[in-house]
Amino acid sequence: MAVVPKLTTIAACRVARVHRDRFNEHVAAGHFECAPKTVPGRARLFDPDDMIALWLFRELMDDGLDARRAGAVACAVALEARLHPDEKSITYVQDYFGPDHGTAVPTSLVPAPDDWDKVLFSGSDIRKTTTFNIAKIRALIAHYTEEERSIIGPDDD
Repeated sequence: MAVVPKLTTIAACRVARVHRDRFNEHVAAGHFECAPKTVPGRARLFDPDDMIALWLFRELMDDGLDARRAGAVACAVALEARLHPDEKSITYVQDYFGPDHGTAVPTSLVPAPDDWDKVLFSGSDIRKTTTFNIAKIRALIAHYTEEERSIIGPDDD
């Protein structure tokens, strides 16, 4: 059985290129609800699927989304990636009920754009989609996790 690498918050934030203090602030504010759970005095441990959420959270904020929206989308997409580990891409589908209404699904389940006016998706019309290259994100995370593991030092908890 292969050992799944887990990273502490310090290492995870370095891999995902997220400032650790800002990450903790976002978690405390409820903007990143899928952060791995922890108890006082213990470090959060991020598995590769948790890292997808953190990576996307940073990318979405880099793209201009506020932390609340970035967290909601990143957590939804990462959950779907966890549920479908063999999927190469996950699509976040938004409807016309507002920017907070959307769902993440394997891209293969999303109708072609030519069919958007002919079908309902999850009971609603599709307003827009954003597709994430999960296979590439997984590969990048694996690469940078291995690099991080090779340089972990005494200051890491």
